[in-house]
Amino acid sequence: MPNKQESFKDGDSVEEKILEDRESPSETLVPPSNSDEQPRTKHGLLIGGGMVFLVISLVSITVGCVYFYKISTVTKTRTKSYSFETGQSTKEVGGKSYIVNTINGNIPAPAVHVRKGEVLSVKVANGIAESELTVHWHGLHLRGFQVYDGVEGITQCVIKPQTSYLYEYTVDEQPGTYWYHTHNQKGLLGLDFIRGPLIIHEPDAVDIPLPGSGDSYQFGSERILFYYDLFPYYKGPGLLNGDQLHEIKVENGREYRFRIINGGDKYAYFFTIDGHELTVVATDGFPVEPYKTDVIHIHSGERFDILIAFDISTPTESLWVRAKGVSSSQKEDVLGVIRVRKDSSIPFETELPPDKNGGIDLKTAKILNCLHVEKPEHNCHGITELVPTQLPPLLDSEVHYVEVFVLGTGAMFMKIAERKFTQFYLPNIPALFTPAADRESKHANMLSVSANKSVTIVLRNQGWSDHPMHLHGHHYEVLALGTKKAPDICDENYICPLLTLEEAFSEPISDILATRRGVLKDSAILPSGGAMILRFNTDNPGVWLFHCHVKAHMLEGLTLAVNEGDYLLSRDMTPGDYPACEKSEKKKEEVTCSCSDVRSGNVEMVCARPWGCGGDN
Repeated sequence: MPNKQESFKDGDSVEEKILEDRESPSETLVPPSNSDEQPRTKHGLLIGGGMVFLVISLVSITVGCVYFYKISTVTKTRTKSYSFETGQSTKEVGGKSYIVNTINGNIPAPAVHVRKGEVLSVKVANGIAESELTVHWHGLHLRGFQVYDGVEGITQCVIKPQTSYLYEYTVDEQPGTYWYHTHNQKGLLGLDFIRGPLIIHEPDAVDIPLPGSGDSYQFGSERILFYYDLFPYYKGPGLLNGDQLHEIKVENGREYRFRIINGGDKYAYFFTIDGHELTVVATDGFPVEPYKTDVIHIHSGERFDILIAFDISTPTESLWVRAKGVSSSQKEDVLGVIRVRKDSSIPFETELPPDKNGGIDLKTAKILNCLHVEKPEHNCHGITELVPTQLPPLLDSEVHYVEVFVLGTGAMFMKIAERKFTQFYLPNIPALFTPAADRESKHANMLSVSANKSVTIVLRNQGWSDHPMHLHGHHYEVLALGTKKAPDICDENYICPLLTLEEAFSEPISDILATRRGVLKDSAILPSGGAMILRFNTDNPGVWLFHCHVKAHMLEGLTLAVNEGDYLLSRDMTPGDYPACEKSEKKKEEVTCSCSDVRSGNVEMVCARPWGCGGDN
């Protein structure tokens, strides 16, 4: 077992605190002055020993189409070190026993806390027999550290059983609510609890949870609510912070920040707290003007921060916090209980509150992030009503059109401009190592964009499902949503009445781009049969996935990769423990099939799998 690290206070010098064992969960100063550990190479440069920590960052310096590195120096950088020992055990959920994949044997997984400007160091050891994995840091831009984005086939090969990989990077993101999860092509056997919150605090934040100490989900005036739907193995209501009935304890008269994370693989929820209005102050890590609502619609990958104060007249009170499934297949709410007391001398209640199956009337309640506003009985408000408090500058623009298509067999396709509909597959060799000129032909659905532009993507959804679309390495502005059609009007062939772009938006796209700014998201919902316009700046060269965050949809092909600035990484510039790719050299076969589409006859599609078109061949 690693030695437990000595804790320290802000302001202690490098010389006073020494990193004894980097695998121990600890808060430390780096580089250590006399560590026994061998110096680590970061992108090929030797670091460690002494007071200066060298970090490679990208700048917009090019020769031809190849990006070069500039070295910046960070002195007395503080590190948050975590050790993730993954393994398997069993857990009873809903009266049945399930295989579970865990971090350090714990459910829920640890919430990671780090200040902006610190180095986050997470050693992931794969102790799961016959399973491979990677870890993605959802919402982080990772400028200069693209190799740590944690995507099989794009930034790395998988961490094989009985091996480990150290994800280590400087955190330079907007302070806010993020999360981490596995991101490998082959899913884990059993319930995947290798996922949890990642909270970035202000640089001067104090009293944040240290790695491996205390309750990392409830501290000070902050409460984290992490939802996991357990799809596809468990058909029940899902879990909140690893429990089927989680308790959140608060003091009366105090304002709390609740960080709400949908860390599931499929389902969306309507989030409410009985008897309380919700004040939204951030989404996906970025702050917004305070916005009051009764209900928040939250899909896979999305996060919302709310402020709420409790004012009770009795000594104690308990109330339900509910996540009601949006899908008709979700029969039960995910429930939690908030326990409130007048002062700390009074014990919290232990009885459950009444009206377990009650809650707010969704037909009259104000719903934020609502999609199908044509239903007149709903008080429905789109995500575009949120007003951001900060926005990136606008650069020279370029516009790309992308369409989503779903067959009744479940196969999913995306089409860029006038190309064929393509069922995406992950390349065998990480795309970061592939020469930019070869990416279009070797890797399906590669959208190449210029560096230092404001890139607009106009998405149109020809399928019957809503799709929470997540972009790696960036946040994007949501400029407009076209939500006139509802999924319940699709026919027996899963074909939905399709909005034209003219029908989807209230004004021409050129006017929208010229006049609108939008809330910043890294995950936003593309409505069924609808459309969405998003815009982001290409200020972070790399290869970044853009995909539906419903895991089954992503694996079925609803993905493209953004080739930004023709970024290329040499293999000799990877960390020394970079996962080996020897078994991944053989190229996958592309299969071209002609798929029947009742809207437009036979449409030629590129399938990643021979069965991709199923019975429609």
